[in-house]
Amino acid sequence: MLSVKEQQLQILFSLLSRGKRTRYGRQHAFDKIEGYQDFCTRLPISFYSDIEDKIEAVKQGAPNLLWPGTTNRFAVSAGTTGKGKHLPLSDERLKSDCRFMRSVAFSYLKSWNRIPPVLGKHLSLPGTVERRDHLLIGEISGFTALHSPWWLRPFHLKPPAELTRLPFKQKFETVLGAALESDIKVIVAVPSWILTLFQQALDRTGKQKVSEIWPNLALLICGGVKLSNYQPHLEQLYGEKASPLDFIETYGSSEGYFAYTDTPNNEDMKLVYNNGIFYEFVPDPLPEMESLSIQPTIPLWQAEPNRPYAMLVTTNAGLWRYAVNDIVEFTSVTPPRISVMGRLSEMLDDFGEALHLYEAEQVLNETAGRMEIETCSFTVGSSITSEQELPRHHWFVQFVEPQHKQTLERLARAVDQSLQEKNRHYAIRRESGALGRPVIRSITQQEINSWLDQQDNSSAQSKLPKLLKKREDIDFFLHQ
Repeated sequence: MLSVKEQQLQILFSLLSRGKRTRYGRQHAFDKIEGYQDFCTRLPISFYSDIEDKIEAVKQGAPNLLWPGTTNRFAVSAGTTGKGKHLPLSDERLKSDCRFMRSVAFSYLKSWNRIPPVLGKHLSLPGTVERRDHLLIGEISGFTALHSPWWLRPFHLKPPAELTRLPFKQKFETVLGAALESDIKVIVAVPSWILTLFQQALDRTGKQKVSEIWPNLALLICGGVKLSNYQPHLEQLYGEKASPLDFIETYGSSEGYFAYTDTPNNEDMKLVYNNGIFYEFVPDPLPEMESLSIQPTIPLWQAEPNRPYAMLVTTNAGLWRYAVNDIVEFTSVTPPRISVMGRLSEMLDDFGEALHLYEAEQVLNETAGRMEIETCSFTVGSSITSEQELPRHHWFVQFVEPQHKQTLERLARAVDQSLQEKNRHYAIRRESGALGRPVIRSITQQEINSWLDQQDNSSAQSKLPKLLKKREDIDFFLHQ
């Protein structure tokens, strides 16, 4: 069996061979690259802004720019289907996505030994795919659903081709209506939308627990946001039953599908390193593009556990040393297993505190855990609410159980103390009186959905951002 290094190098040189006759390949002399260090020397780290003009040309039908041939399929990496980053989807990339999903399915059947329970109707909330002139533009989950294998299609509650054409609100209502009349065995969706699905199902049926509605539900397959933030709430809403409710978390994006949980009760994920993606990592990354682009990189086989890395991917859709904007840590390197820590560019630094959002999330989870408080999602922003007030961080946290005002105040004090111990920049601002004590407020999933509606961002992959940058968004949750 080939080592991680051997398999990754095979993928790298296969990608270079496919790309050497493209305009990008000729520009960077792919045919002269002899090893990994040569690859790093000849190709710069790239961001969307570096290739946006080439992608626009591909959308107009220009061939052989980043990847051989042409494509009319584009995955939306951010925003709605009318805005955001549009990343090309080659035939090879879609085949890799299908192989990834097969790996998830076969791993579950092997590791969990649950074949009979999942033979039945599968509910999914795939993203929308729109036809715009000669182009297909949409969320990657929509394309994945459209290309699901033939043997899975009899299990779909609704045909993917029907769902991917619908606006999200209509899609949600269509799926929920059909699900309430069906024996659902598997649900595939972003955890926040599964939470909303559970809540709506209970409201409409008058039941106390979701297990009374779908007693044979066996598996939830989730991606898009961190599952551990939602799992306690989902389990509580579902209720108890004889056999356990299983969870699989996938880690993917419009750039590719990267990892998934392959064993029960594990939060880290197996990195898939033999499926058309070559990985690189930037140790201890800086958040600014200019800084990241000149930091040294390492290949997958040189990664170390328990160290933050920015991830770069070279893919069979024509992305070359592309920064994914996520921070990951390895829990194991043989075999490679990762945890996703947060977004690279997410930092609270309006008042010089230089606080990474993944640091904030770690502190919140650890502090709430010590207080035996269960949280789901959160968002945080910094502002000055009046001329008489110090600037401060406003945390809006979704809890599994309602919390009293006094509990929220104790949690805020404990979070503040832990942040000062963890981040010296934050501590200096607090000690000098330049930053006030943070405030924590409780929010509900309904309030989150209302905010998403206000942003015109109700889609299958919509999620509450960890960071609120606009004052009006902070005010929205302050005044709920």
